[in-house]
Amino acid sequence: MKKYVLPLSLLLNIVLVLYIVLWGKVGKPNSDPPQMEKAIATDTISITDEKGMTVDTVNIVMLGNSITYVGDWQEQLNRTDVFNGGKPGWTTQQLSWVIDDFIEAHRPKLCFLKGGINDYTLGIGTDRIYQNMTMVMDSISGLGTKPIFTTTLYQRGEKERNLEIDTLNTRMQAFCTEKGYDFMDLRPFLCKDGDILEEFVLEDNTHLKPNAYPEWAKAMRPFLKKYGLN
Repeated sequence: MKKYVLPLSLLLNIVLVLYIVLWGKVGKPNSDPPQMEKAIATDTISITDEKGMTVDTVNIVMLGNSITYVGDWQEQLNRTDVFNGGKPGWTTQQLSWVIDDFIEAHRPKLCFLKGGINDYTLGIGTDRIYQNMTMVMDSISGLGTKPIFTTTLYQRGEKERNLEIDTLNTRMQAFCTEKGYDFMDLRPFLCKDGDILEEFVLEDNTHLKPNAYPEWAKAMRPFLKKYGLN
């Protein structure tokens, strides 16, 4: 019987050592892996907009073409929750392609939509632009974000085209009234007598000078106040 005592004692010691080692690796509820996961989760909440600006929480999306893209919206509005979704060269139909990435992904409270001038440059008619814009507005609203239509601005000196732009803006205003959407008119801030003021437009007669963007931001403030974002 004595010859079994040593092996049995040795076996019990081995089991005890294994238990201590294994418990040290997996038995600690506050071990390193959860801390690493927490660090990773913290790193992933940072969001970068189309202009490379960091946005921690997206409350406002500026959706449009190069005229929107050029704006330094965080600086103009003195806030860091603005996502610049300007896409240079894009038409109104193309703007619908980023609704999933810009709106559904971030669920902002407001989306200011502006576009149309690239469509006109490419020969796309007012009817088609209107259809595209109303589709984008409805898509944004369907995701729980308040869409705010921003008037398409004139091209300086283009009288016939500017009449078409007036027609588009008038139709969009009626559409917004019917659907209960907000309509933001930039013309009182940047335009006069059916044309954009020379002091606000570059030599290409389309893109805006830096001094135009504070006026644009001024037009936005009543809507920010309306939705508790002032």
